[in-house]
Amino acid sequence: MTTPLKVRIGAVCWCVFAWYTVPHLTRGPWAEAMVVLAALVLMPMTWCLARDFEDAGWAERLWKFDWHLQLPAGLLLTAAFLLPEGVLAVVCALPWFLALAVMAIDGLLRLRRHGVKPLGVFCRDVGLLYASIGGAWLLADRGGWEPLGFAPEIVLLTAVHFHFSGLILPVLAGLALNRRPECPIGRSSMWLVLLGVPLVAVGITTTQLGGPAMLETIATGVLILGGLGVAFQHVALAVTEGCVRATVRILWGVAGICLAAGMTLAALYALRGHIAALPWLDIPWMRALHGTLNALGFSLLALLAWCRAGRKCCCGN
Repeated sequence: MTTPLKVRIGAVCWCVFAWYTVPHLTRGPWAEAMVVLAALVLMPMTWCLARDFEDAGWAERLWKFDWHLQLPAGLLLTAAFLLPEGVLAVVCALPWFLALAVMAIDGLLRLRRHGVKPLGVFCRDVGLLYASIGGAWLLADRGGWEPLGFAPEIVLLTAVHFHFSGLILPVLAGLALNRRPECPIGRSSMWLVLLGVPLVAVGITTTQLGGPAMLETIATGVLILGGLGVAFQHVALAVTEGCVRATVRILWGVAGICLAAGMTLAALYALRGHIAALPWLDIPWMRALHGTLNALGFSLLALLAWCRAGRKCCCGN
């Protein structure tokens, strides 16, 4: 099955799921819909763009296994969100967890083969590792478990975080860096993203366990700066890549603007305790505004752009 066909099937299924389950973007089901969007629509494009053409042997077999598993696992994950929390929902979510775990193993094999250079490829491969963490938190959400006493809402949002910021953002940051390898903002933002994703998780956990909240604020700032750098890269591509089709450049530009807006909202949310005018910017509104900008505004549009533009990489990957 081709990538466009997978995306079309996934898009139809996602639209039906979102129509019947999401009453308002500020409600919890919108976070579930974002995970389903990632599984059914965004992942086929991400996997296609993240493919390593140097894969051989076990690495190639792992990639093909994941490629064939993606759609049925995504459909079963959709069913898991239609079921009440419990054993059956966990069983339906297990194939998606398996797909992300296999992806992480493939990422480890790639890191062993490539190392740190080229940086864009390294960024992509580390993202494959981060995604598996999102799969584990999805199992916790579907099982109704509360690791370390986290509220169910935070458990689900952590799974969302590792699907979008953990996988899609590093893959797209790596692709942008491959096209503009000499850009210092691209190199800096890549490191900030790779450091910021786990730091945010560590910071939130530290706060949950009674540690200093400052660590969470600093970690959030690191990821925000990285995201703003990736946003700049996409806007710069829209302006400088004159040989690329206008449609692609428009998608790059809009995606970059949406990511910058989403990161700005994240910064405001992190500073909400110090800005009296922002008491309304709570988790439901962040889910609606920040989440939508990142999922539909940046991830979807940027992936569509990259699939049309093709990937340019200094090592053929």
